[in-house]
Amino acid sequence: MSSQKTYDAVEQALQRQFPEVVNGLVLLPENETGSIVNALVNNSVIHLRREPSSTKELVTQALLGTPVRILKTERGKCLIQVPDGYLGWVNTAEVQRVNRQELTTYKKSEKVIYKVQSGLSYSAPDIESLPVSDLVMGNILCKVSEQAGFTQVLYPDGRLGWVRSHELVSSEAIFHQNTSQENLVQTALKFHGIPYLWGGTSSKNIDCSGLICNVYFMNGMQLPRDANMQALIGRELTTDFVSDGLEPGDLLFFGSKGSERSEPKVSHVAMYIGGGEYIHSAGYRERVSINSMDNTKPNFIESYPAMFVKAVRIVGEPYEGFRPTAKNAFYNEIIRSGE
Repeated sequence: MSSQKTYDAVEQALQRQFPEVVNGLVLLPENETGSIVNALVNNSVIHLRREPSSTKELVTQALLGTPVRILKTERGKCLIQVPDGYLGWVNTAEVQRVNRQELTTYKKSEKVIYKVQSGLSYSAPDIESLPVSDLVMGNILCKVSEQAGFTQVLYPDGRLGWVRSHELVSSEAIFHQNTSQENLVQTALKFHGIPYLWGGTSSKNIDCSGLICNVYFMNGMQLPRDANMQALIGRELTTDFVSDGLEPGDLLFFGSKGSERSEPKVSHVAMYIGGGEYIHSAGYRERVSINSMDNTKPNFIESYPAMFVKAVRIVGEPYEGFRPTAKNAFYNEIIRSGE
């Protein structure tokens, strides 16, 4: 539990109605800093697991520079919350704690975002120099300087590296852009061929809803993490598996259609890219692929029409259940004025 108000209300109710019951709730986070953000992700990608063990289920991932909230620590692991609200256990060394002053400094710093599928940062402005780390699309770093086509960047833990400048984009261009259909498609195509991974949200490995989250994040929008959550936002367009009326960037949801006795259940999401085609990260293919809604095309999937639940439009719709990344409570803690 992370709400002091709720904790106090439960405590008072127990004392009043069930004085013999011991309140076993624990108020989190530990070592409260007064900010919703008290750490930054320090590796290109970190794995959040359901329990504090590397053998337990992967629930989601977080990317370098992401603002997070450490709730508790135990035996080299810590429970964190990420900007989309997800909770999971990570290795403590994978996140860098920041106090209020350090967070303010990070917020004021000029930041850049890695915009290509994957690559490296180097110890010198030379691709033959020793790598500092790998990088994936969406990684956030502080900009230090530029030299000979390279940008020097600063990691949350103080490491310095050099990245080819053309692989970076100003965070301002990401956080404060108007989401466009064309840019959504261009971003999505960069993920083509990436291996599928349940719980993956990075351009190393990715699941269906992770792909959608990543594509929209790189276009200035924070969406809910899971496909069934994404199906509840935006404006419903159709429940028929046809491309008529669809526009690039629209989301297509699959699962079970439901009946008089049951509600539809969404278990998969794809993004329409135009020309009757959509891109998605599908477990059965084990990679991000492009398929067609036209049954005469070789990339048509025969089983999908029967599994189609609905299509939804996000671009241009009123914010309800989703919002620009800059208005997310976590990201608002690191985005400087004017970004």
